[in-house]
Amino acid sequence: MNKINKIFPKLLVVSVLSLSSIGTFAQKKTDNTLPPSADKIVSPVSVLSDKKNLMAKLTTLVFFKANFIQKIFSESGELLQQGAGKLAMSKPNLVNWQTTEPSETFLISDGDTLWSYDPFIDQATAYSVAKSINNTPILLLTSNDETLWQQYSVHQSADNFVITPLKQDSQIKSLTITFLSKGFSNKEQPEQLSEFSFVDATGQISTIILTDFDAVTKIDPSLFTFDAPKNVKVVDNR
Repeated sequence: MNKINKIFPKLLVVSVLSLSSIGTFAQKKTDNTLPPSADKIVSPVSVLSDKKNLMAKLTTLVFFKANFIQKIFSESGELLQQGAGKLAMSKPNLVNWQTTEPSETFLISDGDTLWSYDPFIDQATAYSVAKSINNTPILLLTSNDETLWQQYSVHQSADNFVITPLKQDSQIKSLTITFLSKGFSNKEQPEQLSEFSFVDATGQISTIILTDFDAVTKIDPSLFTFDAPKNVKVVDNR
């Protein structure tokens, strides 16, 4: 499996999981999916304010579920991969990420262990959430640990928040979280996420567009548990 085919699961566990092989598309990107630049010079006060604004928005998101479409672009803008699936997240550190296209794969966190399950190869791999979260900004969405934010800077531009790890050796160079504009009319719905976009250490860009976002309907707790099916090989990397 080549390097390109390992990008989808980097959203949750950087550079240790893989996606089933799919074709490469020699198609140019038609829209700008790069997140707003995190390199702009801003004052420390502004940075602190932006971080507080983001944390306040995330406080309202105790749980949510959504469908998603994901596209991965090269640094030069070529569309490399695309897929679709559904996800559910709940605090603290509970995740169910299911890719349904082009092939079925699962990432499930029970709060302590993050499982990667690939039915095609009949293998499930276990990772420690505690060891993964420091290098995986997306898990900030599900964490109640405010000390984790000390490891990231945040820059706000309109409804976009660019999260940048302070460690230079991070495999994810920036993560952009986009919220739906305040024009959203359903007052019972908490803050609504509309898109994730992140740039990895190779310069590749991944965008995840969310649809059918729901932060009101309770999520079945069984989504956050994983029992390896019979005859599935289990690899323990915790």
